[in-house]
Amino acid sequence: MRLKYAGQVHNIVRKSEEAFDVDGVRVTAAVSSAGASRFEGRVDGGRRSVFVTRDGDHVFAQVAGRSYRFNVVSRAAAATSDDSIAQGGLEAPMPGRVTRVAVSVGEAVKRGQELIVVEAMKMENALVAPLDGVVKSLAVKVGDMVSPGSALVVVEAAS
Repeated sequence: MRLKYAGQVHNIVRKSEEAFDVDGVRVTAAVSSAGASRFEGRVDGGRRSVFVTRDGDHVFAQVAGRSYRFNVVSRAAAATSDDSIAQGGLEAPMPGRVTRVAVSVGEAVKRGQELIVVEAMKMENALVAPLDGVVKSLAVKVGDMVSPGSALVVVEAAS
């Protein structure tokens, strides 16, 4: 996943259940308890409580009482030069299996409408339309396994 914060793009790659690479630096995170988007555990030896949630093209994180807002930089968006399409590109947030596809190519959608559901680690992650528009492309079907960054659906802005 690529996230932009304060003008810099950061690359985050999940290597295993307890290891991530953040801009090429290995980070270990042993989760001791978890709830809906809330994680507690050890990050590189220090105990941290983290709350993370995603809303469309933004990831919000709260760590040690500080809040951060990241913009998701989509590979699907980077792969196209058409800005109206780029704004509507959605990719897999993590490795998982597609359990529901709620739209088809050519279908009109509203911002916030559920498009696809990906199950990962026994949790369902709904991907929703980031804008009002029309489904331009759909790259998955129910049962497909997806990897982080895989382009799943592109929504073209309504004209």
